[in-house]
Amino acid sequence: MDSRRGSTSDEEERLKGLINANLTKLEKIQEDGVPIITATNEWINDREIQPSNSEKLREFCKRGIEQAKCEEDICKTIIKDIDKLTARYSAIKDHQTPQTTMVDDGNSKRKRQREESVGSSKIKKHKNGSNLIKTGSLVAAKQPKNKDSEENWILATVVSYKPESRQYEVEDADRDESSNRPGERFVVPAKNVMAIPKPADIRSSQEFTPNTIVLALYPGTTCFYKAAVVLSPNRLSQSPQRTYLLTFEDDDNAQRHVNIQYVLEKPPDMK
Repeated sequence: MDSRRGSTSDEEERLKGLINANLTKLEKIQEDGVPIITATNEWINDREIQPSNSEKLREFCKRGIEQAKCEEDICKTIIKDIDKLTARYSAIKDHQTPQTTMVDDGNSKRKRQREESVGSSKIKKHKNGSNLIKTGSLVAAKQPKNKDSEENWILATVVSYKPESRQYEVEDADRDESSNRPGERFVVPAKNVMAIPKPADIRSSQEFTPNTIVLALYPGTTCFYKAAVVLSPNRLSQSPQRTYLLTFEDDDNAQRHVNIQYVLEKPPDMK
């Protein structure tokens, strides 16, 4: 089994740093634009526009356009990073409470640093270009064979959608610890990407019943594995969050809580 890390706080701090740095750049660009606006207004007030002097005004306007384009580009970058950070807050920070109901005895193949709960729901896959998943959304994505010999399903963020090939570009939620860089990006067919829904959008009638085989995010990691439902959220009313009680494959029959949005329908091609 994969032993990918589960903490993403460093990635959140990285995104915050990028947003703050770009806000500082935006402020500087706006300050640099003040003299351009002032000079243009003064020139218009002090002079009558004639063919002989219109070139100077034209130059001021071109500089204004360039300055506005710089502002637009950096604002788009800030919005993109805010969307990524918001997606992480809404989908990752909400799974930091319930503990597993059975503690590993030390012999488990997948002993983890922490036993957080995560979770999910039954959701239809993308079909024929419909139900497009928005950029910045968290998804479960099946890694290409050239990226992972086991073709694991991993937690990722949507970067873009390519309609001509019906593929998504996604960014692995597992950050490179050694270089402190964001996760690797790769392109996968739409059929190998499943949206992670919001808990509020999941009705009780959509919950998986006991003994159903599902694809679920293993607590404390960014990998999805096959699991069996022990109890559904509506049978765990004592829990402060809507969670499933699951047993994962090759996990010594340990029973683990997983938040509802991280429990997905098992892909048809999964054995």
